[in-house]
Amino acid sequence: MASHPRTRNDYTVGWICALPKEQTAAIAMLDQRHSDLPRLPNDHNTYALGSINNHNIVITCLPTGKIGTVSAATVATQMVNAFPSIKFGLMVGIGGGIRLQVRLGDIVVGTPIGPYPGVVQWDMGKEGENNFTRTGSLNNPPSLLLGAVSRLRTEHELGDSKMSAYVNEMVSNYPLLASKYLRSESLEDVRFKAKYIHRSNNIEHPTPSDTDAYSAEEEEEEEGEETCQYCDKTQVVERKPRDMRVHYGLIASGNSVVKSATFRDKLQKDLGGDVLCVEMEAAGLMDNFPCLVIRGICDYADSHKNKAWQEHAAALAAAYAKELLGQIQPSEIERERTAKETLEEKLAGISEAVSAVKENVTSTKNYLDKKEDIDILNWVIPTDHGPQQSDYLRRRQPGTGQWLLDSEHFQNWINEPQKTFFCPGIPGAGKTVLTSIVIEDLEKRFHNETTTAVAYVYCDYKFQSDQTPENLLSSLLKQVVQSQPSLPRNLKDLHDRHQGKRTRPSLAEIYEVLETVALQKSRLFIIIDALDECQVIGSCRTKFLSAIFDLQKSTGANVFATSRIIEEIIDQFRGSISIEIRAREDDIRRYLHGRISELPSFIANRSDLQDEVINSLTKAVDGMYVK
Repeated sequence: MASHPRTRNDYTVGWICALPKEQTAAIAMLDQRHSDLPRLPNDHNTYALGSINNHNIVITCLPTGKIGTVSAATVATQMVNAFPSIKFGLMVGIGGGIRLQVRLGDIVVGTPIGPYPGVVQWDMGKEGENNFTRTGSLNNPPSLLLGAVSRLRTEHELGDSKMSAYVNEMVSNYPLLASKYLRSESLEDVRFKAKYIHRSNNIEHPTPSDTDAYSAEEEEEEEGEETCQYCDKTQVVERKPRDMRVHYGLIASGNSVVKSATFRDKLQKDLGGDVLCVEMEAAGLMDNFPCLVIRGICDYADSHKNKAWQEHAAALAAAYAKELLGQIQPSEIERERTAKETLEEKLAGISEAVSAVKENVTSTKNYLDKKEDIDILNWVIPTDHGPQQSDYLRRRQPGTGQWLLDSEHFQNWINEPQKTFFCPGIPGAGKTVLTSIVIEDLEKRFHNETTTAVAYVYCDYKFQSDQTPENLLSSLLKQVVQSQPSLPRNLKDLHDRHQGKRTRPSLAEIYEVLETVALQKSRLFIIIDALDECQVIGSCRTKFLSAIFDLQKSTGANVFATSRIIEEIIDQFRGSISIEIRAREDDIRRYLHGRISELPSFIANRSDLQDEVINSLTKAVDGMYVK
């Protein structure tokens, strides 16, 4: 490994992988490796540094088990902040082929087609193949990269491709990679007819409607090294052998793994015939990271999906990325704006647009001041927790609770998606006021970030009958929707379905709408105070927490919760970030100093008596504000 001294400002290309095997291929493509640099505070990425064709490259991989759009967005943002001179990125790895002309071992490069940029985002609800929608699209790749793509396409048409040479050079430098990353006779390119379902041990798998798509976690559990030895070879699509090809067009990106040919074909039809490939991370870079997406095809996104082709497909994708970088001169990159500048400009533009709306639409207090929207939100649930939040904040003595906001636990929780922070404590320790402090901090911190939502509930034993799982989840839904520029279509549909019949939506219906809205946010913070005061009759608390944890799993939400020290509740939060809440001495002193005026005048006028009272009470309260 080369040890030439370099700084973070020397690196201009970011290379992001979703899986360790993709990162292995990327690192093996480097012409030269560089020594690691010290990690920055609050940067949870790990980096491999090196160079290709005189370009200094930063390679990073999503955390193990954290694939998907949310994780990709977090990794890209931290990379741009850690290496401020990065001009653009390459998202390089594997994907599933959709169109018939795309075969295993081919390369798909996400490039604009007509009005659509290189990547289209889609999301799916809980009901399977008939319930998915296009929810967004990645910005066009940088012009510099698209120009390099055009030059490389010409070189390939002239018969001058270096990809095979790069793969052979890779295994020459790293012989242990040869068995998996080189094309071998064991790698058969077999595509079965869409209606034929995979068989294992001569047992047919469930029907496509049962296995349309899987979450990232389910994919890790379900997918193994199983082959198609028991599948009926008469159901194979007959095709003439051909060499590897590179395809250019649209890539579909979503948070689910597609494992059904029926679903795959419907997805391709509904998103447009130019969609060539499906994957799980590129949409997470939307509006955050100017980049090009390159995918090696390792399966056909059907029930026959296995891992046999993944390493070879990853190697080919990495080889294409290396050859592409050879079409760009370092001097060309130097003239480009940095990815950080592009991101900051977008955020500034959003802020200006929001300000303009606030100035021009003087007749409204927020985006949703249309009567029909307000009526629907009040139908969802009439309760607002805002007055409670204001009341609890008024009880706060200035400066108290800052220790929690400054703690390493809180900083770790707020900076990384899908984290849970649990704060148990004895009665009267100030948990609810601390909750209001956390909410206030989040709302101030993300005030100008329209893609971040903060939603909270204060449980109260006096209102247990009203705090059903449906009502608690509805309260969170109402708050998240209020941060939107308009009501989501599926919420209006839910209202229309029930309003005429005077019925109320089920917990599953409320959850589905909340999940859809939450997936449109880059960050979601859910705060729950006093879980011990949530009723246990009818498994209310259990159902509510189950829904919250499911939502966190699918959307990457951050969860903050408080409770009295009850073993049943503590068990639900095993493995989470946790701090026991007790009234701290410095907070108690601030609290008492702020109430000196309420003491009898003979004490209020004598500082020595005040100190004696404060010292005595501080020792007596034993971690409680209230006794």
